[in-house]
Amino acid sequence: MRFGMDCSNTPGDPCTYVPRFKSPLPLTLLAAGCSTEGGNGGTPGASPAATGSAEAAVTPSGETPGAPPPDPDPVPSFSQDGTTRIPRYGDVEVKATPKENGAVTPVTVHNDTDESAHYDIVVHIGNDIDWVATGTFRIHGVPAHGSESEASTVGGTHLGPIPQRPKISIDRIPTY
Repeated sequence: MRFGMDCSNTPGDPCTYVPRFKSPLPLTLLAAGCSTEGGNGGTPGASPAATGSAEAAVTPSGETPGAPPPDPDPVPSFSQDGTTRIPRYGDVEVKATPKENGAVTPVTVHNDTDESAHYDIVVHIGNDIDWVATGTFRIHGVPAHGSESEASTVGGTHLGPIPQRPKISIDRIPTY
């Protein structure tokens, strides 16, 4: 969708912002305005400075220019290295390797913020039938722009045969 200006150029009728098409220059069009009265946005008696600053304060998407864009939702990805299954979700990576006494599960978090953070990560590992184990990993004090890992064996033979191709879900990643 491109954005443009629609001006009737009639006295007392200010320019109206009308969404039209997508353009890489919507701020230029918005800040430039359209007018017949010396840059006042087409509004008689309005000062150019007041009209220009009000128009330039909000982008066409409704955000203020100084505000950071909202973080997009992370995209999960999966890979495998031999018998180790590896899901990644955002800044969290979980590996599950089947062993004779359970699934050895290291969890790594990457802190991309400017302050240290704590993570509580809940992981379920199973075989999609009847073997399901839950592991909670509390990784505290991850430094700013750093990473930390914690490993544990999740599940065991008391649940039945250890799945050789474990299914993994990262269920919660609260940070504080």
